[in-house]
Amino acid sequence: GGGAMAARDALINATPTPTPSPTPSPTAFADMIGPVLARLSALAPRPASLEASGLPPEMLADLALKHLLRAGSLTSLALGERLGLVAPVLEPIVQFLRQEGRLQLQARASFDNEVRLSLTERGRQGAQEALRRCGYVGSAPVPLATYTRVVRAQTIPRRSLAREKVSRAFRDIIMASDLCDRLGVAMASGRAIFIYGPAGSGKTYIASRLIAALPGEVLIPHAITVNDKVVRVFDAAVHDQIDLLDGNKRLLLAQGYDARFALCERPMIIVGGEMTEDMLDVQFNAGTSEYNGPLQMKSNGGVLVIDDLGRQRFMPQRLFDRWTVPLEQQVDHLSAGVDARFATPCDAVIVFSTNLEPTELADDAVLRRLGYKIQLGPLSVDLYTRVWAAVCEEMHTEFDPRLLNYALTKLYPPSRRPLLACHPRDLICMALDKAAYDERNGPFELDDLCWAWTNYFLATEMSGDAVM
Repeated sequence: GGGAMAARDALINATPTPTPSPTPSPTAFADMIGPVLARLSALAPRPASLEASGLPPEMLADLALKHLLRAGSLTSLALGERLGLVAPVLEPIVQFLRQEGRLQLQARASFDNEVRLSLTERGRQGAQEALRRCGYVGSAPVPLATYTRVVRAQTIPRRSLAREKVSRAFRDIIMASDLCDRLGVAMASGRAIFIYGPAGSGKTYIASRLIAALPGEVLIPHAITVNDKVVRVFDAAVHDQIDLLDGNKRLLLAQGYDARFALCERPMIIVGGEMTEDMLDVQFNAGTSEYNGPLQMKSNGGVLVIDDLGRQRFMPQRLFDRWTVPLEQQVDHLSAGVDARFATPCDAVIVFSTNLEPTELADDAVLRRLGYKIQLGPLSVDLYTRVWAAVCEEMHTEFDPRLLNYALTKLYPPSRRPLLACHPRDLICMALDKAAYDERNGPFELDDLCWAWTNYFLATEMSGDAVM
């Protein structure tokens, strides 16, 4: 993680004093995260006025009504937290809604002693109409121009991806000595990466670890607005949010970065054979009246892996055609309806991965645009041995060189099967399953390994295998 994670972790993991307090004082907390907030605030300043938010008053009024419709009643402070806006931005909206007879004040509640806001009948009707027009209910969106500026300002620091940093990111992965450098140079180039090789050679695993080489964190908007259309961007399923304030949202309510953004780890998105063509375009959900951003927008600042290339329900050529402009110009053209066409940055490490023959997927012109081609194949005996030993250590079972030697000399040669990276883990886990089923404690034995081998591969593949 980057500075935000370091500040938070330093606070959580600080060595206790002889008389530790259960939580740090607000002043101490602010002092620790102050530098991080200062950097983020410079990147995305928190708007201090309605004009600075860049949003039309009507849009914020509709959003406030929808929040109140769902919540029943809210204090001004709670409404501001839900919208990600401070009081000077929200006050004109609340005043306008009161003047319009859509908002009313309730008596002070005993549990918080704050005046609460609730809808009038006219306000409820207005909120329901607003929901029919746009089903989005969340933090206030940010204008497209603001989103574009922030994405470009926190672009992947490719020039900092030198050998030492990339090697450190992959230090716990067993791979050929030159593979780390090939991946590092490819990531630093800004071009797409095309990884190919047989199933089980580690393509998906290695692609998923590329994110470890990218430092820092990113601000991701909950939503953006384009021509009065709201497009949701933040997705809790793929974005790992950093709680910089450790759950205390009110600690620095009027300070820090624009709360319409979520502070997140750089995103890592992997999509495989389940991918459909519309996932690369803004999607409209007719049931909820919401627009949802595409995969490449959600992956900005991180890594997008299109796995199992060629297994999707549409032709690979259509996918490559769709990516021609984003890959060459780092700009993507999208549409949220006929009246909201817009361009956004395409700033992610794009990885294509397949176990099919590349020439069967695309012609030479397309393959040239895909940038770096990295082939993963069978392991050497030395690498296979290291993987086997690492799996044994991870599974807390004894590493027996005799069992490994038996596999290498008696099982693999007759079957003419390659030494793939997935085999050690799969075979060892199945052998341990057999030992546990037989109620035997301790390491697995030769019979367990042979049993695992027989049950791991299809019967049609077993012809020529060693007799067990």
